[in-house]
Amino acid sequence: MRRGELMGLEWKDIDFEANTMRIVRTSQIANGIITKEPKTKSSIRTLTFGNTVHRLLTEYRLWQNKRRLKAGAEWLQTDRLFTTKNGEPLSPDSISCWFKRFIRISGLPIVTLHSLRHSNATLMIAEDVDIATVSKRLGHSNTATTLNIYTHALKSRDKVAAEKLDDILAL
Repeated sequence: MRRGELMGLEWKDIDFEANTMRIVRTSQIANGIITKEPKTKSSIRTLTFGNTVHRLLTEYRLWQNKRRLKAGAEWLQTDRLFTTKNGEPLSPDSISCWFKRFIRISGLPIVTLHSLRHSNATLMIAEDVDIATVSKRLGHSNTATTLNIYTHALKSRDKVAAEKLDDILAL
């Protein structure tokens, strides 16, 4: 997901029974935080998530509800997943700063939030997820966009393909 899509998520976009989330808005900075439609028509999409994300979202929602109760009347009912301590939507810059600080404090290799999007795509390709599915999950309007950006991941798969073909021919 793009950081603006992540910051635009609302709880009504999460379907805990189907393990899906709908990407239908983005949060951007322009004289304050504004909400817009996603980048392209194909950016509006439904993503399936696994049990780990389901558990993390459930725990996070409980944590946020405690925070809401603590804030009391000061809490703004925005339904956003990512908020300040009084319920205001967090800006995309805030999450980037938080992530940078988290990486530094944790002693992890320096990566950006956006690089996680690239890593996600590269890992899907490395695990033989078809390019159409990868493209759809990323919100690309066509597979050519995905292919142009992630050619490096596909090149590494070429060696695997050659080895598999060699195994077949050796029979």
